[in-house]
Order: sequence, then structure tokens, then C-alpha cells
Amino acid sequence: MSSLGNMQVAVYLDLENIRYSMLNLHGVEPDFRQMLDKIRRYGRPSVMRAYADFSEHPEIHRQLQIVGFDPINVPVRKISQPNIEGAVERIKNAADMVLAIDAIIEASDAYAAGLQKIFYLVTGDSDYIKLVTQLQNKFGQRVVVCGVQGSMSRDLRAAADEEDAIDVPHVSPAPDEDIKEAIVAMVHRGPAPLQFWSMRILDSWCQDERNGIPGTTKQRRDMLTQLLAEGVLLQRGIQFQGGSVTETYLDEQAAVENGYIK
Repeated sequence: MSSLGNMQVAVYLDLENIRYSMLNLHGVEPDFRQMLDKIRRYGRPSVMRAYADFSEHPEIHRQLQIVGFDPINVPVRKISQPNIEGAVERIKNAADMVLAIDAIIEASDAYAAGLQKIFYLVTGDSDYIKLVTQLQNKFGQRVVVCGVQGSMSRDLRAAADEEDAIDVPHVSPAPDEDIKEAIVAMVHRGPAPLQFWSMRILDSWCQDERNGIPGTTKQRRDMLTQLLAEGVLLQRGIQFQGGSVTETYLDEQAAVENGYIK
């Protein structure tokens, strides 16, 4: 790819597609700073938006803002549909539709102003093929798709002008017991932030490299769940700042019995 100088780049990130592809295939979280470095090779980012129901990804919201993404919250709708076996809950996610509408509006404005931009779509979902062809054929824009190798639609890659796969950092897996010992040690030595641990806080601290928990992102998350299942981590409702929260705490006796505290 040659340098495109001051070409404007409009970036649209389908967060759930990228995040879950990274976790499921490689066991790691996306590196948004590294993503921004890739985008800058194409030109100057003039629009950077990330789409998701951020109630499902609260720890990611701040990370995106730090590198310049505008998080667009699209709440998931849960619909109960009755059938002969009873009510079935279906989840309707409109993030892809909102992303597509925003990209079309941006392309229409650019076309009206006589501008050509690069539309950098961070997704591997084949549902965006129609969007890609509309950006190209109707508005004369150049489209680059950026996704996770192994999960990108072949047809989406073929439709785009260029493919730019996400760089996946190598993280060595670790034995499950080593990960659980490190998590237990972190909780045991404390102190807990906000005066108590929650599963969300524990997950965030486990993923922070400063705390030295080995393994991949997915392994750390799985081991937290296993510690709960083993009864090494327990949960209870407590009052905090006038409201009810769920505290996660360590059963030291169970930790000793399971060999996590020597």
C-alpha cells in the first residue's frame, strides 16, 4: 500500500464482531491503539465511530475514547415470542444497521462536496457487503475492510477495494492451575478497589498486565468462572453507597484445600 498522504479516512468499527472474533479465535482483546496506527497509514481519520450495546462492554468504552473513537451505544432489544413450548427470548441487535446508515450519510455528504474518502470498515461480517458496494458504486468511495483472519467473510473481502487484516499479538497460553493461583494471590493480598471486588472488577484487573496474571484473555476469564464453580470465589449481596451490589470474595479455606494458597 502506498502512502495516501492527507486522504480523509472514515472509520466504522463493529465492536462485537471484532471483539468476539479476537476472543474466540485468539483468546485476546483487540488492541485499539495498534488499530489506530494501521488506520493512519491510509490517511487522516476524520470520523472514528464504534458501535455496540456498551452495557455489555463497559470496560471497552473508555479504551475506545482514549484512542479517539466515538462510542455509539445501540442498546440490544430483547423480544419474547411465544411458541408451543412457551416464551422464547430473541435478541435484536441494530448496531449493524446504525453503522450502515451513518456510513451512507457520510458518503453522501462527501459525494455532494466532491470529495473521495477511504471508508475503513472494521468488521468481518458478510452483512456489510451491500454497504461496501453502495459506498463504491453510488458514491465513488474507496473501501477497506479490516477484520480478524479466520473469521472474515470471503465475499466481503472480495467486494472491498482492499483488505487489511488485524494484527493479532502472540500471547502464550499458561497452565490453568497457574492462572488460578495468580488470581487467588491477587485477591488474597488485596486491597480490593472500591472496598470490595466484583466479577467485573476482577476481570478488569486480571486483564491488566501490571497485575501479572499469566495466560490469554480468554483463559483468565474462564479461570475466574472456574474459581466460582469450585467455591473458591463466593458471591453475596452487600450495601454500598446507598445501593445493593454483588460482592465477590475469597473463601480462604477453599483456596487452601484446592492448593491455590500454599
